[in-house]
Amino acid sequence: MSGTRKSFLFFISFFITIFFMSIIGFILRPLLENISDYTFYNIVSPILYTIYLIVFLLIESAIRRLYTRKFLNQSEILFKAETNGFNLSTRLIIYLALVLIYFLSLFKDFTIESISIPRIILFIISFLIIELLLKLSNKTIYGYFTRDYIIISGWDLRLSLPIIYGTHVHNDSDVYSYNDIKEYFIFPTYIELYLISDSGKLVFDLDSESSRKFKGVLMQKNIPMKKFK
Repeated sequence: MSGTRKSFLFFISFFITIFFMSIIGFILRPLLENISDYTFYNIVSPILYTIYLIVFLLIESAIRRLYTRKFLNQSEILFKAETNGFNLSTRLIIYLALVLIYFLSLFKDFTIESISIPRIILFIISFLIIELLLKLSNKTIYGYFTRDYIIISGWDLRLSLPIIYGTHVHNDSDVYSYNDIKEYFIFPTYIELYLISDSGKLVFDLDSESSRKFKGVLMQKNIPMKKFK
């Protein structure tokens, strides 16, 4: 996804999430007036911000899906393939956001007494929920090969940051022209398509049948096989 589209996706998702937060805050305000500061800062606040993070990821995913589905509906699909999963860096960004939600205050004034058991338990639960959501998300994402595009679509819950330069694509949900593919290489159980300008790659699982289909399409598009020196 281009830097401009990534920035648009991030900021529109951010403002929708802020609107959602405002509504939830307005609804919960009467209920939170009588709870203790300890309960609010160690239980309620982290839970709310975790919910906001998940809502943000869902909104980004929905917008990405709408964008890619538009191309899918207009294209003739030759075949589809399973993507090779999320890389570690895409998970780490979300886990870093969780760490900031639960432990940012500790970085400012760390003491043993400031570490609360409820915060730690909630962090572990939130981590497991996010990991489960990512695993479910990964199973919905496929690469669709059409005559003009390679479209990666699904409920992609990876965090898309507004970084224009220095991005590294790894099966990002988007629409790729065959002109975006510099070369490819077929490994025993998967194929890697390397993007132009060394901006990343698309990785798909394959068997003997899908390998034949991949080769046919890539040869038609005059995409060369990568030569390792």
